[in-house]
Amino acid sequence: MRKLPGLSTVFATVAVLASVNVASATPPTGQFSSTEYGRAQQVANAKVVAPTGHDVLSSTYMVAPGGDTGWRTGPGTTALAVTKGSLKVEQAEGCASGDLAAGNALVLPPGKFRLHNVGQQPVELLANFTGLPHGGGAPLVDGPMEAAPPCAGFAAAIVANGISTGKSFRGDPSPYFEQSHAGGHAYGASQELPLEAGKDAFMTTVTLQPGFSTGWFAHTPHVAILTKGTWAFYAPRNGKCEKVEEYHAGDAWIHPVHRHLGVVEGNEPAVITLFGFNLRHGEPLPVLDSNPDHFDFTQAPPSECPTQLR
Repeated sequence: MRKLPGLSTVFATVAVLASVNVASATPPTGQFSSTEYGRAQQVANAKVVAPTGHDVLSSTYMVAPGGDTGWRTGPGTTALAVTKGSLKVEQAEGCASGDLAAGNALVLPPGKFRLHNVGQQPVELLANFTGLPHGGGAPLVDGPMEAAPPCAGFAAAIVANGISTGKSFRGDPSPYFEQSHAGGHAYGASQELPLEAGKDAFMTTVTLQPGFSTGWFAHTPHVAILTKGTWAFYAPRNGKCEKVEEYHAGDAWIHPVHRHLGVVEGNEPAVITLFGFNLRHGEPLPVLDSNPDHFDFTQAPPSECPTQLR
């Protein structure tokens, strides 16, 4: 049985945008609020893969002492960020086992795994899942248990117990793939987000009021789920400034690093939950603070899009 890389910080905040003092930049305008659920350091290079035709989901979990998911098969990638306690992770592939301590994050590829709390305090966990069937149950909680893999030292089939969900957000990225193809971005049947060891994964929900605009910005890679309102992105296309993506409640998108402008469309607030990666580790600045390793609001507009579209 081989060891997983050992997986340490949590930070919750209501984020406030830093001042942007770049003459050519178009900083955010409008009102917003943000709740950060936590962040944890990525222990290894990895990739999150989100296929079209399947849901994505981000959740917070509590695992009681002795709690166990039982053996489960993740149809897509499973990103785990432990913010309190220590979680034992076992994987069928390679018969791997290791402890994920608070403040550490790990991405599991598709396949069979088991999570359990062997400590004396509850585990608090952030998780993102890709490749889920449309409208299915809650990962780690719902569904039948499976037989254990034939690995020495692994327990047999386990009944799930002591694990519960807190906040949970589910979305369908089908519109993202449809609009990406229409815009000439040939992502194919899936989108991949490369993750860097030593950077942070995070989960946060932002509520953006009508009239809010990001201005032109670049961002870390993330999986986003819209649970309320209408949200749109603008970018240069074919020598013009165009709306390239529009989303409604229940939609999701998987964005790599790139520059664009986002706006709330309509008279209803937009509520977006981000599960993001490659945030600079160290000083726990708010996720929405403006710097190159977070959400960089110092970007100048492209020549085709000279204004904030407001």
